[in-house]
Amino acid sequence: MEYLHVDTAVAQESKRPLAPCGDAFFCRRTIYHTTLIVCDGIGSGVRAHVASQMNVSRLAQLLEGGVSLRDAFMSVVETVSGWRDVTMPFSAFSVARIIGDGLSTVLCYEMPPPIFIGLQSACVLSGDPLLVRAGVANEYHFRVAPGEGVVLVSDGIVQAGLGGPSAGGWTVQGVERLLSGLLKEDRRPQALANGILSEARSWDGVPSGDDKTVAVALSRPGLVVDVMTGPPSVKESDGQTVRDFMARDGIKVVCGATTAEIVARHINKDVEVEQRTYSLSTPPRYFIRGIELVTEGVVTLNQALRILGEDVRAKYDRSAAADLAALFQEADFIRFLVGGASNPVNEDLVYVKQGILARDRVVLLLSEELKKKGKLVSVENV
Repeated sequence: MEYLHVDTAVAQESKRPLAPCGDAFFCRRTIYHTTLIVCDGIGSGVRAHVASQMNVSRLAQLLEGGVSLRDAFMSVVETVSGWRDVTMPFSAFSVARIIGDGLSTVLCYEMPPPIFIGLQSACVLSGDPLLVRAGVANEYHFRVAPGEGVVLVSDGIVQAGLGGPSAGGWTVQGVERLLSGLLKEDRRPQALANGILSEARSWDGVPSGDDKTVAVALSRPGLVVDVMTGPPSVKESDGQTVRDFMARDGIKVVCGATTAEIVARHINKDVEVEQRTYSLSTPPRYFIRGIELVTEGVVTLNQALRILGEDVRAKYDRSAAADLAALFQEADFIRFLVGGASNPVNEDLVYVKQGILARDRVVLLLSEELKKKGKLVSVENV
């Protein structure tokens, strides 16, 4: 199944300049799903900011603790529904989750309905009511395909201009109409969020009527890179490991001379070595028909780690390490398949003196750095 990547963006504005925003936003992407939360604290200013941050943190904590989306939502609703007094940290909130196959759920408590982003236009979604102690809660189910997504907004957006020339304010239908037009101009999530916020601001004028938040999630085919490095710990599993690796749908990368030989043998291809002078600082590149990139192992991985923060495409460097780092930078999801067989060469003092980390250590550090850059990473040991 093709990996569906969800790009997200948020645009916010406080009711008063320099004051903290009374809305809060949270986004977390995992290999299984992408989750967005928008909380709208009661009132504005510091009190609203504290309320929204507290409730978005509680909801996020429940979700990350393994509580289901519905149960986490209902737990927070049960608490805040009794906090309608301005002295209490009440907040309205919406939470959206898009899983890997595009199946999506949005749960809203005292919030405007979500707006679906289609390929040609936008539409306000119709939901099913949920029974709660006090207030209004709704549940929405839909599926997104590449190029589709969802928008969450706070009251400050749909109620912009309330009491002005248009007594009812901008309304969610107004947002829907604007979004349909924006989709024909610039479909990037940040451009959509900024466009909606800008229009809401024009409805309000100065001063702003309320804190405003627009959160956009837009799906697209994700770029996956599959990296196999190191022979499997059990030699008898070589064939199955290679078959599993080749069955994956990402860009194929093999790191390691021995690993390359194993892969080539099991897919009935030859390994060719790049015809150039190479050394510890410039390890060789290999070629296997059907594999996008084949490199030396730990040295190349270490070099890729060191240059991961560089703009490697802008610098004329045709090394295997630069190509590997560029793939990491461009990918949305990197999946490592790490063999556990011992390799005494990697523990040689020549490597140690050069500061070259062993395979398991460098993959761990690469994983951490890639996650910091917003990439999804999985590591499977074989």
